Amino acid sequence: MNNDCLAALSAGAGRAISDDEADRLLSKLQAHQRMIELDRPLMSAHDVAVEAARRVGEDLKQAAFIQRRNALLNATIRAERVQWIINNFGARPAEGLEALLVGVNRAKQGARNSVAAVQKTLRDRVLGGFVYDLEKINATKLFASGALDRDVARAMWAIGRPNEVEMTRGLAPMALEIARVINKWQEYVRTSSNDAGAWIGQRAGYIVRQSHDMLRIRNAGYQAWRDAADRFFDLPRMMAKSGATNADALLKAVHTELASGNFMRLVTEVENQPFKGPGNLAKKISQERIIYFKDADSWFDYNQQFGSRSLREAVASGLSHGAEQLGLLRQLGPNPEAMIGSIAQQLREYAANNGEFSVSDAIKAATDPRIGSLKKYMAAVDGTMRIPGNALWARRFAGIRAWQSLAKLGGMILSQFNDVAVYGSEAKYQGRGFLSGMAESMVGLGTNLKTEERRELLSSLGVFFESALGEIARTGSFDDAGALTRSQSLFFRLNLGQWWTEKMRAAAAMGMSHHMALQIGKTWDALEPEYRRVLSLYDLDGPKWDVIRQSALKQVDDRPYIAPDTIGQVSDDVVRTYLQSVGKQAGEKEIAAARADLADKVQTYFNDRTGFFQLEPDAKTRAILLQGTQPGTWLGEFTRLAMQFKSFTGAYMQKIMGRELYGRGYEGMNPIKALGAGNGEALGLANVVLISTLFGYGSMLAKDLMRGQTPRVPSSDPTEDLKLFVAAMAQGGGMGLMGDFLFGSANRFGGGPISTALGPSFGALNDIVMLYQNARDDAIEGKSGNIAANALRVALNNAPYLNLFYTRIALDYIVFYRLQEMLNPGYLSRMEQRVRTQSNQQFILPPSSVVR
Repeated sequence: MNNDCLAALSAGAGRAISDDEADRLLSKLQAHQRMIELDRPLMSAHDVAVEAARRVGEDLKQAAFIQRRNALLNATIRAERVQWIINNFGARPAEGLEALLVGVNRAKQGARNSVAAVQKTLRDRVLGGFVYDLEKINATKLFASGALDRDVARAMWAIGRPNEVEMTRGLAPMALEIARVINKWQEYVRTSSNDAGAWIGQRAGYIVRQSHDMLRIRNAGYQAWRDAADRFFDLPRMMAKSGATNADALLKAVHTELASGNFMRLVTEVENQPFKGPGNLAKKISQERIIYFKDADSWFDYNQQFGSRSLREAVASGLSHGAEQLGLLRQLGPNPEAMIGSIAQQLREYAANNGEFSVSDAIKAATDPRIGSLKKYMAAVDGTMRIPGNALWARRFAGIRAWQSLAKLGGMILSQFNDVAVYGSEAKYQGRGFLSGMAESMVGLGTNLKTEERRELLSSLGVFFESALGEIARTGSFDDAGALTRSQSLFFRLNLGQWWTEKMRAAAAMGMSHHMALQIGKTWDALEPEYRRVLSLYDLDGPKWDVIRQSALKQVDDRPYIAPDTIGQVSDDVVRTYLQSVGKQAGEKEIAAARADLADKVQTYFNDRTGFFQLEPDAKTRAILLQGTQPGTWLGEFTRLAMQFKSFTGAYMQKIMGRELYGRGYEGMNPIKALGAGNGEALGLANVVLISTLFGYGSMLAKDLMRGQTPRVPSSDPTEDLKLFVAAMAQGGGMGLMGDFLFGSANRFGGGPISTALGPSFGALNDIVMLYQNARDDAIEGKSGNIAANALRVALNNAPYLNLFYTRIALDYIVFYRLQEMLNPGYLSRMEQRVRTQSNQQFILPPSSVVR
């Protein structure tokens, strides 16, 4: 670049332009020139240069605007979050940072309105709305089947192009309708992300966030992948965009990135983005694609060969990923990692200036990048905990855990009886009745959720059912649903776990919505104290309640309901009055923003508390149990294997017991002192533990009957009765993880001590080792027969689908007991004797009496 050009640039900028800045501007100019020449080959060189310069100028104006806007967003969010922590967690600001990321049970204003809660709410809103829109056009099953995937991809490719009508002519009409639904929710995520600090342009020809299967790419080898790239990629556009002069060098770099296994992030071009700072999420999600496809068929064929293959999974994954990123942006601004660091630094300085050096030290310890407790929470909400350290091993171990789910969870519903007790305890915590809550859950199990009115209500409440897209219900593992097999989806329908979970979740959301509708005639001060407390956890207060009270009501089955979309229809005058009452500006933009924010908080309340009614592990539970580790690493996989099926226990201790001890006003940290705080902690904990124990005992009885054994009942032996009581307490979750360790034979999923301590995979390995040792000992002693029968038992206990609670007992008596007796005569009599000796039980119909 000659001196005249540099002088002109400096004059235009009003300051001296460095050589590096000039080089970057020249690179931008050349990139625009290449793209213009590609799109408009007949344009003269002069006109191309002028148009390229105009676009560079627009880019620079846009960059300046975005930087100013994001600086304001960061400053506003930082000030609000710091003040909120000081006001509510002044004595323990480190706990305030935890509340900001994953929520705490402390009875503080906004203590549950966390990044994690907002992320889940947005994800369920987007996926729930997407599913509901598909259902409205009767396309859910058709889309899930994949029968129209190619036509849907073609329609997506055409949307937004000048010749869209011509390009979609001849496509299946339903494919075009499905494509419009997909585009609607992708646009919602894009525009909402832009409002929160990103800058994602509208792209014609965008189908879905591209997935790449590392193993397929690696196994195919570079040349096969390179041949596919020649067929499918728009190489001229990719080279023009990237500035590459050698196509093979460009593709080699892309292949290396994809085959490395780091497919959790997009392969993108980042140099032209107007965002600064480490870990800048807004920059990451605003990046341009470096891979361009020739047409929709090229995208589809590449996805079949090297991607996820399923358009449904790709769409669901893209929407879910985008919603979670949006939650981060809304709560922590364009640069979440730097925001947490900045907030922590301000809190440390505030504490030090007040002479509270121990408080400052506690913040420093919590935010330590190596061992700080907030590290694992940040990993849970920013997605780090899902990025594989080694993708190949992550997939292999995920397969092992999936196999164990299929082999061990056939009787899962028999372990879920105490969900009714958990439901009642949450109703009690919200100021309703324990028994009425339990009754509500039981009625919910019989409610038909397929009616149009109820489907619309659940969609507006943000309740999303994974099964609607062919995914699985709650399994107790922490793998992404897209990584599991179709057999699991079928399995969790067959074992009724999916049915139970969906019915209970729906009952909880509708129950809260109906209860809120019944309260709108009351002022804030007239509400039950418990109800005010739970609403305040989501930053709802008196002035906001006055707005909610003006909301219209939905009428479903002659019952009133309040939903976020009804709050979104409250008049401008009502919202203006609210803003003025709290000393805020009340312009048109402020009114719209306040209305949307209030609807979001109500939906977060419904969504988050649903996970307390129908207990499910949240981001905090996963962070605690997995300690922020990544899949595909030795520590990460060991932790995931050990924690499989322990999510319920972890959630019970973290959410239910934590709620009873710390969610009623107690300010300390000592759980023993909490029981004597006088806010109802002792009574609340006793109620939930005792009733959970009762339902746990019911689960034990059901399991005994499904095994064909006489139920364990209290006897005249105090020692045996105590064992029975503690086992029921462990089964119900009341003793949590400690109970599972002490009474492994009575854990929630029926596993033994090794399975309880180290997970079902290690339990299966232990069975194999024991099988080998017994065979060795039998050979030394000259015995025979035991090895075959024991091998059959181990095989049956690890065989998928054979453990369904309503088929296993029939298979045992018809097939498996006969095989075991044939392989080892006398095996059944010895088994009956062990049952009598070890558990003081008998078989209702002794197997030895049936098998002759």
